[in-house]
Amino acid sequence: MGNDVTMYDEEQDMQMRAQSSNLNEELGQVEYVFSDKTGTLTANIMEFKKFSAGGRSYGKGVKPTKKQEENVNFYDPELDAVLGDKGHEDHDALMRVILFLASCHTIIIDQGSYNSSSPDELALVNAAKQFGYEFIDKDTEDNVVILNKETQEKYIYKLLGTCEFSSDRKRQSCIF
Repeated sequence: MGNDVTMYDEEQDMQMRAQSSNLNEELGQVEYVFSDKTGTLTANIMEFKKFSAGGRSYGKGVKPTKKQEENVNFYDPELDAVLGDKGHEDHDALMRVILFLASCHTIIIDQGSYNSSSPDELALVNAAKQFGYEFIDKDTEDNVVILNKETQEKYIYKLLGTCEFSSDRKRQSCIF
């Protein structure tokens, strides 16, 4: 399914791919299909453009000049300045947010690429990757492994639990 040549979006001039194919074996058991308008207006596309950390807002809302990760449309030269200056008053808060982006998700790595049931998670994890902190995988003990691409230092966090996203909570939480 991931290599289906008919999954092509002419409007965006790009090959599309399935976000998740883990329900295929259950499709034959479906008797009724109910749907709502979720994703209808947004085309179920998420782009990372802006965020805030430590009381400071990042993302200028202008078209980026350099190549971006998938689902990321971010430009702000101030981000690099704060990230590069460990003495900056907002450095620690920014680092925490980027590490949260890289670690708080349910993405799995399938054949070298991120696989998620949600384009939101892809956008957040790819933003962290663009900022220099890449989700590598979970190790055999279910620890989340994040790589600082500049220093090659690995951050390993023990995942103690996940509170899945629900429409009541409108959020997902991970406990490390």
